[in-house]
Amino acid sequence: MFDQINAQFSQFTKQLTESALRANAIAVEHFETLAALQVKALEGRVSAATAFATEAGEVRDLEAAKAFLPKSISFVKDASEHLIAVGQELVAQNLKTSEALAGLAKANYDVASEVVARPAVKVATKAKAA
Repeated sequence: MFDQINAQFSQFTKQLTESALRANAIAVEHFETLAALQVKALEGRVSAATAFATEAGEVRDLEAAKAFLPKSISFVKDASEHLIAVGQELVAQNLKTSEALAGLAKANYDVASEVVARPAVKVATKAKAA
């Protein structure tokens, strides 16, 4: 009896450890992906802002300011579109990671349900046989 309980406990702890390691790997991969997306977005925005500031520094008179106004509006539009696009990518990545973690939890739940249901079926079949 003790050996059976010990074997089940060992099996459950092994399964828990493997699941925790997989969840950790998924979370680390998710973090790396998000960090890469944000760094890429930051690099793009910094280079665009630098180019914009350089161009703005060249404005010396009213005519140049009038010519620069559409460029500044375009810069703001591009920046906001880029911000929205990066936000959508981040949400999509969060959703994908959540689905992976949910799949892992469902797999663990199914395995645990099967392990718990199996002895109950054995007991029921033994009761019918007796």
